[in-house]
Amino acid sequence: MWGGSQPDLPKVHNNEKKKSMCSVMEVCDLRTGRWEQKPTTGNPPLGVRNYVAAAIGREIFYFGGWCNHVSCYHNSLYSFNVDTFNWKELSPTTSHHGPMMKSLCDMITIKVNGEDYLVVIGGKGPSSNNTPKQPGAQYSEIKGLPERQRCNEIHFYKLSTGQSTYSLY
Repeated sequence: MWGGSQPDLPKVHNNEKKKSMCSVMEVCDLRTGRWEQKPTTGNPPLGVRNYVAAAIGREIFYFGGWCNHVSCYHNSLYSFNVDTFNWKELSPTTSHHGPMMKSLCDMITIKVNGEDYLVVIGGKGPSSNNTPKQPGAQYSEIKGLPERQRCNEIHFYKLSTGQSTYSLY
């Protein structure tokens, strides 16, 4: 288990305390039912709340999330290796290409012609300073939160090439 809302998590984009708090994985030994904290290596994601995760083999993939301050949403993709406890950034957060910087979306894994894909679906994020809209997708303002929007985007990330594409409607 990783991330989430923590009482002492700094409400800043990035600093040493936040990085230190996010560089720990909570692990449950299913035989004993005991939880323990294990340190990780590499740089963990900054979207520590409302991110999505999916696993393929010995890797857990984390997408998006909210940074715990103002309107700081992410569209980064990270992998976490459960054998080495190492984080790896696969795609950095950027406002230049999709998926939308968001949280509260979903992610599934699929295999097409023997290739592994991550599929990111929907979500909520800022309505300004975000990625270009996906052709055919729908975006709607959240009632009472005009600076936020929901979307029904569908993005495919091909793991073997690191290429992100969107689905055509």
